[in-house]
Amino acid sequence: MYSIKFLPENKTVVVEDGTTLLMAAVRAGVTLDADCGGKGTCGRCRVKILAGDLSDTGPMEFKHLSVDERSQGWELACKRVPDSDLLVEVRQQENALERKITLSSTGDVNINPAVSKVLVELTPPTLSDSTSDFERLLDGLTDVKRAAELRVLRNLPQVLREENFTATAVLHGETLLAVEAGNSTGRIFGLAVDIGTTTLAASLLDLANGKVLATLAATNPQQSFGADVISRINYAARSHQGLIQLQESVILALNALFARLTEMTGVSIEEIYEMVVVGNTTMSHLFLGVDPTYLASAPFIPAFTETVQVEAERLGLAINSGGRIVVLPNVAGYVGSDTVGVMLATGMDRVEGVRLAVDVGTNGEIVLAGNGRILTCSTAAGPAFEGAQIKYGMRAAHGAIEAVSIEGDSITMATIGGSNPVGICGSGLIDAVAAMLKAGIIDHKGRMVRPDDKNSLPAALRVRLNLGDEGPEFILSPQVAITQKDIRELQLAKGAIHAGVQVLLRNLGLSTADISEILLAGAFGNYVKKESALAIGLLPSVPLGNIISVGNAAGDGACQALFSIRERARALALAKAAEHVELSAREDFQEEFINSLNFPEQA
Repeated sequence: MYSIKFLPENKTVVVEDGTTLLMAAVRAGVTLDADCGGKGTCGRCRVKILAGDLSDTGPMEFKHLSVDERSQGWELACKRVPDSDLLVEVRQQENALERKITLSSTGDVNINPAVSKVLVELTPPTLSDSTSDFERLLDGLTDVKRAAELRVLRNLPQVLREENFTATAVLHGETLLAVEAGNSTGRIFGLAVDIGTTTLAASLLDLANGKVLATLAATNPQQSFGADVISRINYAARSHQGLIQLQESVILALNALFARLTEMTGVSIEEIYEMVVVGNTTMSHLFLGVDPTYLASAPFIPAFTETVQVEAERLGLAINSGGRIVVLPNVAGYVGSDTVGVMLATGMDRVEGVRLAVDVGTNGEIVLAGNGRILTCSTAAGPAFEGAQIKYGMRAAHGAIEAVSIEGDSITMATIGGSNPVGICGSGLIDAVAAMLKAGIIDHKGRMVRPDDKNSLPAALRVRLNLGDEGPEFILSPQVAITQKDIRELQLAKGAIHAGVQVLLRNLGLSTADISEILLAGAFGNYVKKESALAIGLLPSVPLGNIISVGNAAGDGACQALFSIRERARALALAKAAEHVELSAREDFQEEFINSLNFPEQA
C-alpha cells in the first residue's frame, strides 16, 4: 500500500501496489486529462513527481515526453505505478475546473413543480383522542398516498411537537416526502443538472417563485477515463467495478457542486427535494449505473429511453434523502435527454418555418424541425471541438486561446482569463483556422503553405511558418501552434456536422435555402464566432443574423422541466415525436461527409 499526495489540491489517497497514478488520481478526486482512456497514446495525463520512486518506465513515455521533461520529473500518469509513497504535482491547467456557462431565461413557463408544500395545522392529541401522529397528519391532507415511509416516521413525533402540531408536508405528486416543523411553504428548492461529456452544469432553483438562484459548472471527472463516450463505454464494459468508478466519479463531482451552490445561496441541502437531469444517452446510463455496453456497437440500443425516477439516497446524491431524481427521456443511442432539453427550451415543437439546432461537441447532436416533423441525428465529430487530439489543444480554461484574428500582417489573440497562452480551445481553433483561410495560410482543401513556399504572405506571417515534427505549422505564440494535423482533425469534425445537417435536410425534402434559423446550443456554441463557423463550413451558409446562440439550452430545458410538470410531459412527448435518423447505416452520409471535408473557397 502506498500513500500518494496530489498538489496543488492537497488530496491524499492510499492505493494498492500496481495502481497507476491515473487511477490513484481518480480515487483522490483529482481530474486529469486522459483523452485516450489511459491507453498511453494521447500523452495528456502528465504529472510531475516531486518525491518518491516509480516502477520501471513503459515504452509509451519515451514517445510523449522529451528528455528535458523527463529530467524535470514529468511522467504519464496512466503508465506509471508507485514503488513508494509519492508527492505528485498536477499541471495547473488540469485543475481549472471552472467553466463558462450561460443559462437563458426560462421564458413564460408557468410554475407548477412536481414538489409542493402544504401547511397543516393539527389539533394536538389528548387522552380522549389517541389517533396516531401519522394518521393525524394524513387527516389534514387530501390526495395523498396513505403509505408510511420509515424515513418520515422516524422524525415525525418530534417535528409535529416542535411547533405545537403546526407543520408543513412536502409532497411529490401524491407521495409524502417529508414533514417540516412550522410553516416552510415558501421554501421549495430543486436542482437542474446537465451532465455533459466534458462539462457538468448545475443550477439551484427556487420552485416557489420560479427563480434560478445560482449556476455553477465544472469539468466532468470521467475525462480521466477517456475524452469520448466510446472510451468510457469500453472502460465500463471491462468490469462492473469500472462502471461503478465512472458513476461514483460524477456523483462526487456533482455533490461538490451542490455544496458550493448551497453555500452561495444559504439554502440547506435538506430543502432540496427534486433534481432534473439531462445528458447524452451514455452519460445518463453512467449516471444511473446502467450498463452502457450495447451503445457502442450496432444497432446502438440503449437500456432505456423513458423518463427515469429514483430516490436521491439510492444514488448517494447530497440533497434531501427522500428527494427524487428525474432523468429526462432519451431519443436514441446517441441522441439523449440533453437534446430533448434543447428541443424543449427552444420550442422545436412550436416552430414556424424550418429551424435547425446544432449542439457542437464530441457527439454533434442535430435537430431539424420543419414540415410538421422533427428529425434528429448524432454525428461522431470527435473531440477536436473540445481541444482534444489537437497538439496544443486544451479545454476552455484559463490561458486557452479562445479568439484569433489576422488582419494584413497583424495577428491578435484573446485568452480566457487574459493570461499568457498555454494552449488553444475549440472556439480558438475555429477562429484561428478561419483567419488562416482568409489570410491564405491554408487553402480550401486544408493544405498549409509550406515554409519553403511562403513568399506570397506578409513577412510578419511568413516568420510564423515552421516545419515541425508533424509537418507544417503556424506559430500563434511561443507556446502554441496550429499544425497541419490539427487542421485535418478540424476538417473531420466540421465535415461530420455539416454532412449530418445535409442528410436531415434531404430527408425532409429541403435545402439550405429553406432554413429560416440556426440555433447554436451548448457552452461551445455560445462562444464560437458565427462568422468563423460559416467561414470553415461548420454550418450551412445562411445570413449571419439567422444564426442564434442559445447558450446551455439543454440546461434551460432541465430548468423548465423542474419548474413545471406540464413541461416535463412535453419533454416526453418531444422525445417520442422525434424521428431519429441513424447516419451510420446511410450511404448518402458517407458521400456527404467526403464532400464536406473541404473548406468553403474564399471570395
